[in-house]
Amino acid sequence: MATSSFLSFISRWLTFSSSSKAYVQVDGLASYYTAHTPSACYGYEDHGVMIAAASEAIFNNGAACGQYYQVTCKSGTNAGTPFPCWGSGAVVVKIVDRCPDGCRSTIDLSQEAFASIADPNSGVINISYQQHIFFDCIFHGLKDASRIRSS
Repeated sequence: MATSSFLSFISRWLTFSSSSKAYVQVDGLASYYTAHTPSACYGYEDHGVMIAAASEAIFNNGAACGQYYQVTCKSGTNAGTPFPCWGSGAVVVKIVDRCPDGCRSTIDLSQEAFASIADPNSGVINISYQQHIFFDCIFHGLKDASRIRSS
């Protein structure tokens, strides 16, 4: 019983502890793309399909490469698909590229990532996003404890 309480405490601490900076969700737009390579971060290296390109504000001259973001569908941006969000409407993606010049979106998701949270026919959706940090915990078998923060 004491071990269970301790593990619960550690899990909560890993989830909620942070530096003195407060982190909140940020609103933006998401679109999707189909050409995954070459990417600005990794060239032709394969990083799966749950990936995204970041706008320059997030990309920060490549500092965002390899970072993970939780993207949540909030609503549609056009009358043609007024309710595009599906299921939980959230996906975690890895930043592997920079949004191309002229990109209207905050985050340009892979088609697969976009389709997991919204109807692709909508094209562009309103989102909230936060940086997602994974902790690999081996203490007493804890796995996949994570903390989310926005940039």
